[in-house]
Amino acid sequence: MKYKNQSETVEAVQWFNEGDHPDVIKLLITPEGTVTDDSIIYDAWESSIGSSLVRLVYAVETPEGLELVTPGDYIITHANGDMSPCKPDVFERGYQPA
Repeated sequence: MKYKNQSETVEAVQWFNEGDHPDVIKLLITPEGTVTDDSIIYDAWESSIGSSLVRLVYAVETPEGLELVTPGDYIITHANGDMSPCKPDVFERGYQPA
């Protein structure tokens, strides 16, 4: 859906679950580092999700690198194609439906 603020019109989707936005990626934070779901070692760590060693998170690639996304966040796609997550209260204060 399109939204606008004082300076630009953007596409934005409110993200709640895996699959709500095609560019949100699933990551595991492990003692050995970050593991994406396309890694050959992902399956080895997946069974440890929720333990004190492994945490499942979701993120989106931004110009500054990966930024975490939590349920309810908006994923904003700017006119140049760059994406950024935005907390709902901030988004709803700054953007209106276009």
